[in-house]
Amino acid sequence: MTVRSLAPLAGAWKQAFHLATNGSGSYGKGLNLARNGAVAQIHTQPGRISAAVAAKKATHQATIHIPELTATQWDTLAAKLADDPQAVADLVANRIPATIADSGHAGGISIAPPADGITFSCSCPTGQTHRVCDHSAALGHAVAERLTSTPSMLLGARGMTARALAAHVRELVDGADPGPLPADANGTVRATQLYSLAAHRPPQTPPALDLDTVNSVTWSDPPIPGPRAHALTQMTTDAAARARNLLAGATAAPHDELADVVRILASPDGVDHLAAAQHATGIPEATLRAMMIGYRHGGPAGAHATLAATRVTTDALERARETIHTSRAVGLATITIDGGSLTDTTAGVQIRPGPDGRWYPFTLWRADEWRPAPGACDDPAEAFRAARRARAARPLRR
Repeated sequence: MTVRSLAPLAGAWKQAFHLATNGSGSYGKGLNLARNGAVAQIHTQPGRISAAVAAKKATHQATIHIPELTATQWDTLAAKLADDPQAVADLVANRIPATIADSGHAGGISIAPPADGITFSCSCPTGQTHRVCDHSAALGHAVAERLTSTPSMLLGARGMTARALAAHVRELVDGADPGPLPADANGTVRATQLYSLAAHRPPQTPPALDLDTVNSVTWSDPPIPGPRAHALTQMTTDAAARARNLLAGATAAPHDELADVVRILASPDGVDHLAAAQHATGIPEATLRAMMIGYRHGGPAGAHATLAATRVTTDALERARETIHTSRAVGLATITIDGGSLTDTTAGVQIRPGPDGRWYPFTLWRADEWRPAPGACDDPAEAFRAARRARAARPLRR
């Protein structure tokens, strides 16, 4: 599911949330808190969204309360989705369909709650009076930011998980032919959607085979818009490799769509797809090549750390810098905090926090260009030592 296709859902939430704050000054203050990374992991359960929010020297528990959808409303939504082949294909492929972002195409059911149904509470003095405070406002802004990538957050708060909704729709289309799956604007269809949709169509009678006669078989490209034979070979090879990793318990997080693109690029034949990946992601080729190295060193988290340091608090960066100094891993040089990373410009080394909580080492490659190095670690001092070892083994490019 693309960010663009679910943008209306985030927009509907922003509008309802803004109206619910009723012009409070906490709306703008909460936006600053959210942008500074004050909102911790967001938790949802039927009727509420909550998270810990750090502000100044205190951390408060903020909650946004929203009404749950009724069983009748869920039935109406599921019936509408069951009539949409694209929505069915998305759901059976474990994706949230873009249809839920548009009440006009979702049986009149709006996943985003009405403004008058949103209320606030918080452990701070203002929040205890059930008025919007800086912390609950920060939570509302964080929800808007994450809805485009995690729409299931709002589904769960409205009373049904994405898995339960998919099961409901499967019951409605089980054994029926939901019709052809429309191609997207580029005239293509996702292979996972084609496969998932075919699983719900009535079985076809197999052709009669003469087992006494041996016939040679020549494989050719399937009809458009199906993938080419060469692409199918790569897909099956990749699927087998992923299955082996799953069985071995070697799957790493966060494995989102961008990390999946880099994973393919980091495969033996992946470099052939660099131009297509650059066009699809908008990321320069040089950055994608660096992310490939980061993926090989640290998996999906290593790729994300190569693109940008994960936002952490200034206190966390200061503690990490003090840990490095205390361990004497830095020697006599000075470590600066720049762009959410710890950098020794004299030695040409840097460590960055990753989305998995580990620290990732980097070395200066060219002016203002950093390359990932092996040795990601929970301990910032050990990650810094790994960066220095890599710096010693890798001459600086001019």
